Amino acid sequence: MRPTPAAGETVPVVSQADRGTVVAEAVIEPARWVELRFDSGGRVAEVLVAPGDRVEAGDPLVRLDTAAMELALQKAEQEYLAQKAALDQQVAQAEIKLEIRQQELEKARLQDPNADVAAAEARVKQLQMQLAKARAEDPTPNVITARVEYSRTQIALQDAQTEYNKALDRPWEPQEVRDGYAKALQQAQLNFEAAKARLQQALDAQRAHALSLSVLAAQVDEAQAQLNQAIATQQTYTVTLKIMEAQVEAARLQLDGLRSSGERVSEAEARLRQAEITVEELKLDLQKAELQAPFAGTVVDVRVEVGEQVNPGQVVVVLATLDRLQARTTDLTELDVVRVREGQPAVVTVDALPDQEFAGLVRRVALQGQEYRGDVTYAVTVELTDPEQAQALRWGMTAVVEIKTED
Repeated sequence: MRPTPAAGETVPVVSQADRGTVVAEAVIEPARWVELRFDSGGRVAEVLVAPGDRVEAGDPLVRLDTAAMELALQKAEQEYLAQKAALDQQVAQAEIKLEIRQQELEKARLQDPNADVAAAEARVKQLQMQLAKARAEDPTPNVITARVEYSRTQIALQDAQTEYNKALDRPWEPQEVRDGYAKALQQAQLNFEAAKARLQQALDAQRAHALSLSVLAAQVDEAQAQLNQAIATQQTYTVTLKIMEAQVEAARLQLDGLRSSGERVSEAEARLRQAEITVEELKLDLQKAELQAPFAGTVVDVRVEVGEQVNPGQVVVVLATLDRLQARTTDLTELDVVRVREGQPAVVTVDALPDQEFAGLVRRVALQGQEYRGDVTYAVTVELTDPEQAQALRWGMTAVVEIKTED
């Protein structure tokens, strides 16, 4: 028989672990930023923005001097007109050129990307259906039911414990009565443990469902990006085919002109077609001489001035979404990252503002670790959920992230 508890002594019923936290150093950074460069070099003719300017997607930022390209375009257009003069190539050369152009065209036609577009569209639709189905299978009702059952069995256990303790204080009662209270307490304990396990199982299913939704949403975004790329490739392919068809036709006209004694008109037409292609290519180069914003954001840095020579690939403008800041951890080790999940709440503090706390949510956990000061660390991105409060922060500030874990 269990000894009677001393006066004032309580009998523990449930051992509940304290909720923990994970703390890591971090750095404040924009949710999206980019270093913009020109594909080709040249002299800067116009700088249309300054650090701190707000721009929209497609806004012009910097323009290069296009005088040389415009001169080349004029030269190409003059060449276009000059092709009417004469032709000194041989028929054999024209035949070989036509054959090569035809083979290149046939090879290109065999690489039609329409099938890739159709496959990408089917993939997007399939993933969207899977995402919709997953969203419809919300496990929240099961969690609610499990919580109610957990609370009910917990109360029942407490009541059984109380009755058992009272029975111990009544030694004059028959032993079988006290045994009955002990069995009731044991059954209540079993019921409580079973309800607790079902609640944990429901919570695990809910977390797994949320993770599954996140993965499916990411897969939909990735599939949509692949579809957009396939469509862009298809459009480029169409333009390429037209150019190649024009090249074949130009080679055929050139050959016909050579075979026709003295008929320079056909030869001139062929050269004119080739010159047209050159003119269009130069016009495309002129378009690339203007650097545009790829997304809406704030100009952080402008690294060129008017008159400066820019090299291909040189960073010209730094653009970032300073109105959407986040904290990225720098020293979160492999021992702690296993406790971190997307959607967990977090509190961010910065050295520069020690008296302020910034609320956030875990949005991304790196899948690959990196070595940092002898440890394997994983970058965790925490979104700051109050943009107005986050205006006090600056890109690059050192911070500390405290993530509320579920253990």
